[in-house]
Amino acid sequence: MPPRITVLMPVYNAAPYVTEAVTSILSGTFGDLELLAIDDGSTDESLARLKAIDDPRLRLVNNPANMGVVATLNRGLELAEGEYVARMDADDVSMPDRLARQLAFMESHPEIGLSGTWGLSFGVGREVEFRVPLSPAAIHAQLFAYNVICHPTAILRRDLFRRHALQFSPAAKHAEDFELWMRAAEHFPLANIPTIGLRYRVHSDQISLRHVTEQQRIVSMLQRRQLALLIPDATEADIVLHLSLLDPDRALTHEQLIAAGPWLERLEEANERARRYDVAAFRAFLVQRWLNAAHRCTPSSLEAWRTWRRSHLAAAGIRAQTRLFVRKALRR
Repeated sequence: MPPRITVLMPVYNAAPYVTEAVTSILSGTFGDLELLAIDDGSTDESLARLKAIDDPRLRLVNNPANMGVVATLNRGLELAEGEYVARMDADDVSMPDRLARQLAFMESHPEIGLSGTWGLSFGVGREVEFRVPLSPAAIHAQLFAYNVICHPTAILRRDLFRRHALQFSPAAKHAEDFELWMRAAEHFPLANIPTIGLRYRVHSDQISLRHVTEQQRIVSMLQRRQLALLIPDATEADIVLHLSLLDPDRALTHEQLIAAGPWLERLEEANERARRYDVAAFRAFLVQRWLNAAHRCTPSSLEAWRTWRRSHLAAAGIRAQTRLFVRKALRR
């Protein structure tokens, strides 16, 4: 009998962490699984440490050469035998009940093709709990701009992904999960469950830190692609403004804030016509982008607050946000 879940773990030079990662899966409360560990040409002790683990559920595969994470993930999707495929990275730690909780959720929600969990970062810096939206409507709306399914927490229905020919794209390397979730959401609902399923290790050698510039370039490309599906006639000036609004760390001038209000309202109107995203969920997403833009306005001032308030997108929580703006302005 094939296992219920294949846990897919690409491994590349993860010797300091891989034993703990594997043990966290194999010692969990759910046991009907195979852990498919694919070594991608590691040059450290990763392979030796994997071979030292004595558990028949560990299925070790070697790539013929270093193929990269996208090709390795796609190979894993082809080799997986489980009804479900769950992701795991070789430097993270799965919580003991993660797989049991995710399987129970997927079994009770047969319409969901992919789901994830919340997570807790550890390692370099302080521990941070990261929470992502739960409902399919909110997730679809957020995928207009951001990845809100944490890749190493994901579990998917293998046959459903095969039916729709859904694999990771080499063109989206370093943001391959974000790109795949975008396409998957066009075929079936995605969800998250409100439990911490993973401890996400932060360290200096992880891919997301070593390739952050390239990752940001790919994310911007994907954000452009999503925008084109909603507003195909957007000008380059529109796109530049749009991307600046989606960057949560970029300071905005008051002039940019003035332009941002009508642009976000245009996005809302375009979606109301196209019904590409759930209208209420997409409006909630835009409300948060508008508030975030106002808080990033430099310098913070009562004039920025007045600009923010002029848009109907400010209506949600206007009293509390007004107090925040006033306090910020008075501290200047």
